[in-house]
Amino acid sequence: METDYDRRHFSILARYNRTCNETLIGLFTSLSDGEFGAGRGSHFGSIRGIMGHLLMCDINWMRRFREVFGYAGCLAHPRLLPDGHTWTRIEFRTLEELSQERKVVDSLLGDFVAEADTGRFGDILAYSDSHGTPHRYVFRDVLNHVFNHQTHHRGQVSQILDELGVEHDFSNMIDT
Repeated sequence: METDYDRRHFSILARYNRTCNETLIGLFTSLSDGEFGAGRGSHFGSIRGIMGHLLMCDINWMRRFREVFGYAGCLAHPRLLPDGHTWTRIEFRTLEELSQERKVVDSLLGDFVAEADTGRFGDILAYSDSHGTPHRYVFRDVLNHVFNHQTHHRGQVSQILDELGVEHDFSNMIDT
């Protein structure tokens, strides 16, 4: 049974996610390579490290979505079959490369929300993590986690931008 609330809720989150990422990447153009890549005490080190972590996690989550939704539509996109990447790290050489990768992945997340049978959002997603530990979660909760995870790490980036004196305001969900 498809629920209008789920479609609306996750569409808002996907749009918010895309808008925030676009705004952030625009802010990064004012940073030097050193500021963008310098360790700042974050678990992932730098802004570059945080953004790479988010990109890789989103790709891995969408690959896991296939357990419930198969390879139909956007989940068959070749970008979801990356070579040479690890669970916590993805390499991009330039800010433009990050921007392009992020646009593709954010578009795929939005397409997934638009295409998915929301009647299956109550199904269980079963997978093993990068350490081989099995997990089972209600899919709707996983999808909420994916978007919340982005918000968490953008908060870390926000703090770094504050320390660098970069003015920003990218967190308004209602106006997206």
